[in-house]
Amino acid sequence: MTIVKALLAEAPENVRAGVKGNHITLDIVGEDVHFWSPQLNFRIEPNEEVPEETTIAGLIGPRPNVWTLFMFVYFSVGIAGLFISTCGASRYLMGEFSYAIWALPLAGLFMLTAYQAGKFGERLGADQVELLKQFVRDTIRETEKGK
Repeated sequence: MTIVKALLAEAPENVRAGVKGNHITLDIVGEDVHFWSPQLNFRIEPNEEVPEETTIAGLIGPRPNVWTLFMFVYFSVGIAGLFISTCGASRYLMGEFSYAIWALPLAGLFMLTAYQAGKFGERLGADQVELLKQFVRDTIRETEKGK
């Protein structure tokens, strides 16, 4: 792990590495950062089945504030659409006319729009994702050479 920490210290200027135990977080920083900038989280652990090998497992995706925003949008729009359309449907079943029944399809359309916005952001951050992945690949190669 000390070799990995030394190599992470040589990260490009627009990549910040944070190490806590066997967990490593890579962020884009500086002028290159934008709302859709990715974050790479991974951990390095000894392989339980083959002790001389190391296992690296991780996740790359948007930063936690972006995840939180999208989950809030999906949850709030979904719940509001469900409750409002349920009121509209109950009025419709009682023989009254109500536009509230259209809340569920509108909520679905709004969620689809949020999904498309997420896909757009994914394309905007694709180059930075590749930068982070390539940095990890290069670091792993350098670590293997040092053994």
